[in-house]
Amino acid sequence: MRFRYDINALRGIAVMAVLLFHYKAQYFNGGFSGVDVFFVISGYLMTRIIITSFNENGFSLRDFYSKRVKRIIPALAALVAIITFVGFFIYFPIDFKAMGENSISSLLFVSNILYWQNSDYFAPASDSNILLHTWSLSVEWQFYIIYPIVLVWLNKWMKDKNRYLSIYIALTLILCIVSIAVTYYNPTASFYLLPTRAWEMMIGGLAFYGENRIKNLKLRITIALIGYALIFYCILRMDNRVAWPGVHTLIPTLGTCMVIIADWNDWGIIKTPVSRFFGKISYSLYLWHWPVFVIAKYVGLIGMSKNIIVLPSLMILSIGLAFLSYRYVESRTYSSRKIFKYSGGILMLTLLLMITNANALVFKTKSVELSNYARDHKKEMDAQFSTGKCFVNTNEDARKFRSAPCLCLSDSIKNILLIGDSHAAQLSSSLREVFSGMNIQLSQATASGCLPILPISGQSRCKDVINYVYYDYISKHASQINGVIICANWIDSHDDNATLVNNIKATLQLLDKYHIKAIIIGQNETYTMPYPYIAAWEYQLNIKLARKYVKPRSALVNDFLKYKLPSQYIDIYNSDSLPGISATGTPYMLDDHHVTHYGADLLIKKILSNQIAHAFLDSVARED
Repeated sequence: MRFRYDINALRGIAVMAVLLFHYKAQYFNGGFSGVDVFFVISGYLMTRIIITSFNENGFSLRDFYSKRVKRIIPALAALVAIITFVGFFIYFPIDFKAMGENSISSLLFVSNILYWQNSDYFAPASDSNILLHTWSLSVEWQFYIIYPIVLVWLNKWMKDKNRYLSIYIALTLILCIVSIAVTYYNPTASFYLLPTRAWEMMIGGLAFYGENRIKNLKLRITIALIGYALIFYCILRMDNRVAWPGVHTLIPTLGTCMVIIADWNDWGIIKTPVSRFFGKISYSLYLWHWPVFVIAKYVGLIGMSKNIIVLPSLMILSIGLAFLSYRYVESRTYSSRKIFKYSGGILMLTLLLMITNANALVFKTKSVELSNYARDHKKEMDAQFSTGKCFVNTNEDARKFRSAPCLCLSDSIKNILLIGDSHAAQLSSSLREVFSGMNIQLSQATASGCLPILPISGQSRCKDVINYVYYDYISKHASQINGVIICANWIDSHDDNATLVNNIKATLQLLDKYHIKAIIIGQNETYTMPYPYIAAWEYQLNIKLARKYVKPRSALVNDFLKYKLPSQYIDIYNSDSLPGISATGTPYMLDDHHVTHYGADLLIKKILSNQIAHAFLDSVARED
């Protein structure tokens, strides 16, 4: 097969799109679609290899699988070995164990199934999973196992090429439709699993069947340019709020298909040394860019004020490691036996380190206890937030919300309604305890990731809960609601600060129309790494570190909102001192921005000492 500059360029475009997306580069919010470009390329190459072998009467499943092993496993096994070594010394035991599980699932090519089954709001965030990106390798590997068997069967029973192609197109279309439907009902499963991703690789097969059919050069150039345009449109204009995979996924997949079909290799840009370089190292760069980012985040580098220096430096480091991987691992020739021997050894060593909890010896006992806080206190956290009841995490929870006992109103005492996201939910238990002694009943309407302001945006659960509360519940029960408390992680807003303030004011005006008094609970400080880890490292090293890991943006947003909303905004930001750990060893926060019950109690004391809160509660008490 002659060298295809266009396919090599597509690889480079895809990997850089994913890298820039993962590194939070501005204007590359749709960079995740680079994975879909890879899927189409893989489907094209696999179809070409298999069908060409059929035509030459020389296809062998054994040879096919052997070549896939030699192509994929060595660089992946080397990555797992190196990050396991590094992680042994810098990862707390709970995270090292999770890394081990992910490493084993990646080497066995089932990581996509593991990640599908372990989706949870309070689980470690996706961007802390050092091998999260291997889900796509697992999908491809599963495709490699099944796809040649399907083609062998079709080739055996479908001798009529037109009928064969019709069935192939129909199967691709059916899988695409199924994928779109499953995304609506179970987006996590649809994102991670092979049955809802296979159609993208089969579009690559369609590219193989469609190439060499267009002879007119001008038409081929036009098709290629349109294909590139579709890919870049998706990379630059999409964002992760779009249902994926879905209808929009057709944009990058069909764009890639068009470029491959056009087979236009005379464009100077795709022949440049830079284009060729990134295409060649694309697999190794895909493997290395994410672990570099995650390790930097784990030690707190991501999110600091010098991100403008940190992120480009991490990109350069990723490219350097990718080149070394390509040069000294990926480009070398190995026997299948040696590959299985070494990757099996890495797998067994990883399993042994997990089972023995060996890296716990690196840390002091109390440091380990602090780092384990969120895992060891899951039930307490669920009770604190009222998870699954008055704090909605999923679309299913949202559908049950209206029948849950979250919005009960009392005729004998005052009623205050708490509206917000997880930052409101984290205060709900402590507020309820305080208000019970003040003859106030607290109702709770909280949904994860949902800013409680107009216009309503975010996941469908936001519309189901927040929209319902503002436009249905409050309008019907305004006379019984004595006050509203609005609270959120305000730095989650996708709007600029000025727009955020205007939206908050519009929300307050709606409540004022119903003669309901309201206050805004301010932005609490946030950190570039989980607070229990900071506390653990402080104890481990016997030095103060917390101040170094505070995110500058949380302070900037807090100051701006406090200035623009002086009469209703309650400042809870700890700017002078940080609470740290309670006398019983409970950390102030349970992750990088949510407080524990101990932390919530401290914030409630801070709120109640504020003059705005005093005036609000006095007005509630006086209301007839």
